[in-house]
Formats: sequence, structure tokens, C-alpha cells
Amino acid sequence: MSDRTAPERDEGVDADGDDEIELADVTTLRTRGDLEGLLALARAHRTGTHGKARDMKSALDAYVAAAELGSAEAEHSAALFYLAGGPVPQDLKEGAARLRSAAEKGSTPAKVYLGNLYELGIHYAKDAEKADVWYRAAARAAQIKDAPDSPEYVRQMAELGSARDFLALSESGASKEELEPLLRKAKAHGYGLRVREAGDARPSMTDPVGAGADARPRPSGAEPPASVTPAPAPTPKAAPAKTDAAAKDLAPKDAPKKEPPKPKPSPKKPSRATPSRFTPGLGLVAFLYASLFVGAAAGAGYALTEGAKHLLLPRLGELPLIKTDVHYILPASLALFGVIPQLLVYRAGTVAKAFVGGALMAGVGWAAWGTGQAMFVASRGAQSLAFGVAGFLALLLALGVAGGAKPKREKKKPSVSVWSDVDDEP
Repeated sequence: MSDRTAPERDEGVDADGDDEIELADVTTLRTRGDLEGLLALARAHRTGTHGKARDMKSALDAYVAAAELGSAEAEHSAALFYLAGGPVPQDLKEGAARLRSAAEKGSTPAKVYLGNLYELGIHYAKDAEKADVWYRAAARAAQIKDAPDSPEYVRQMAELGSARDFLALSESGASKEELEPLLRKAKAHGYGLRVREAGDARPSMTDPVGAGADARPRPSGAEPPASVTPAPAPTPKAAPAKTDAAAKDLAPKDAPKKEPPKPKPSPKKPSRATPSRFTPGLGLVAFLYASLFVGAAAGAGYALTEGAKHLLLPRLGELPLIKTDVHYILPASLALFGVIPQLLVYRAGTVAKAFVGGALMAGVGWAAWGTGQAMFVASRGAQSLAFGVAGFLALLLALGVAGGAKPKREKKKPSVSVWSDVDDEP
């Protein structure tokens, strides 16, 4: 599928095929508001036709003037000069701004290029969602009707220059002959910046607009337009040390090899799944909280018991659920306010083990009181409760020191993106 957004004249081909027209200078054409004349002048300087010398700086000046008159095509072409560098110093910020302007004016190649910048993390922070916004806008402009997850959609988007879909095709096992034209197309729409960055090399890019045109697929056996002066062949560069797998497969075989830099060992992060076996400091702090919870629960239970005995029972006669058995209030208070809050400072397994151990100790206290030889308090129930609380706290202390306490949470600093955008919706 060929790109229908940019007119054929942007490929260096005049609509009427006339090579002998006279073109005024940029200032005169800008004053007249002659948009078509500025575009023709830019093409003439790019290709060295119509009596004009091949001058990329003059071509850029004409494109900038045409962009000021509202041409999305010219804005996109000017953006390519700034993104590639050569006639002017490379300026990704200026190039991206002009790309956005061209995309908002309706340029499909600019929308694809912006999607690639976000997809690859070039100039902007890497953001797949923002890349999706621009890819979808380009698909709508190109009238792609297929479902986004279909092979047909991936193929058509790759032909538009989408780096994401080109890489998806390369991973699907497409042939080298099938990938070569798509790689050229992706490079002309920003993927070349990633390859250049990975290889730490500056490819020859004397005509970035022509490079984008050459990347468009032509019918087999067709010759390039006569009015286009082909750019000189780039000097072979050293193979990049790090690049995507697809670019590596299509790199020249006879290029001198460059040894990749040794990767820096990444620091090993401790596993969160394996807690420390011995945490005395953390265990003691957790036990302090456990003692406070149990003490507060015991105090609350005692106060509720006395209040129910001397205030509520004389007035109501009996209480809901417990009726006149107020001795159940203290154990219930210890369970609710002394056991459950332990989950804040101990692991759930630790609390469960301590609760079972406390219940066993309560049974020991009950049985000891019944022997008549180990009656430490007057009430059998009070002794059983005291044994249970003591066993519960003792196990919490031992298990907490052995790693059963919850670790202190570390505060994470919010990440700040280097690049920000006011509005990314086309």
C-alpha cells in the first residue's frame, strides 16, 4: 500500500513534467504567497533541475517558507532536514515540533514518524500508548480498514513506515527480500535514528526528503523518475555494535566489524519472597506493638465487663447474646482488639501460629487449675485466659525475631520523565 498523503511532486516529479519552467527566489515567492512555486523551487534545489544548482540548504529555506503558508507537505519535509541533519545541524527538538505541526495539518508520514519516535523512545520518553495514538491516526488517514491485530493491518502499517509493525514482521519470520524495502521505509520514518544511535554513526543524509521518497515501494522493474537526481551512494560504515535484530540481518556483510562494549553487570536485587531468617530489631519493635494491642484490649475488656456488670445489667436485666454471662466480654475483647490488629505488624502465618499456640497454652492453664496443685488465680477461666495470652505473646516474640514480622515499607520516589508534552492527541 503506497502513501497517498504526500503529493507526487514531493518525490521530485512535476505534475506536468516540464523541466524548463522559470522559478523565482524564495523571498519573491513568499511575498506573492505562491505556495506551489515554493514547493517547485524546493524540489528544483533538491534535484538540481530547472536550472537550479543542487543545494539542500536552499531547498530547506523554500520548504520552511512553504510551511509558513500552511503546507503540511512542506512542514513534514522541513522536519526531515532537522531530524537528519546535514544541511543544518541536527535538531531533534525543532524536527519533532515541525513533525507535530505537519501531523496536525494532516500529513500521514508525519503521524507515522511521531508514532515511531514514541515507540522507540527517540527524543520523547518511550511511551507505547502515545505511539498507539499516532499509529491509529495514520491508519485512519491512510484508510486502513483491517483489524489492528490482523496480518493485513501489520503489513500495511509497515509499508507506511511503522517501526513497530516492521519489527513484528521481522519477528514473524518474513524473508530478507520482503523486509529490505520495509526496513528502508522504517528508517526514513525515524527508525534510522535508532539504528544510527545504536551504531554511533552518522549516515550520509544529504537529501532526507529524497531518502523518504526512495523508501516508498515501486512496481518491480520500474525506473526512478527522470527528474530525480539520485543521491550519491553512502560510504560503508562499521556495523553497529548494538541494534535491532532485523537491522543486523540486513546490514552489509563486508562491513568491518566493531567489537561490542562489555555490558556492565547489573546489581542483584534481593528477592522479596525470602525474608531474613533473623531480624531481632524488627521482631522487638513488632513485639512492642503486640504488647500494646493486647494491653489495650485487656483494659477495654475489663472496663466493658465492669460497666456491663454495674450499669447495664441492673437496668436491662440481661444483655444481647451473652445475657448475664459478662465474663465472656474480656475474651471477646482480647480476640477482636488484641489478636486481629497483630496483622498490621506480623505476617498472617505468624499470627495464626501464635494464636494456635496461645489456645494450647490456655488448655494447659485450664487443666493445671483442675489438678488443684497449680491454682495461680481464684478463677479457672481467668487462669486459662492468662496462660493463653502469655503463650500468644511469647510465640509472637520468638517468631518475630525469627523473621515473622512484616518488613518496613520503603517509600518509592516517583519517576519524572525528561520529556513532556502538552497534548499528544492528534
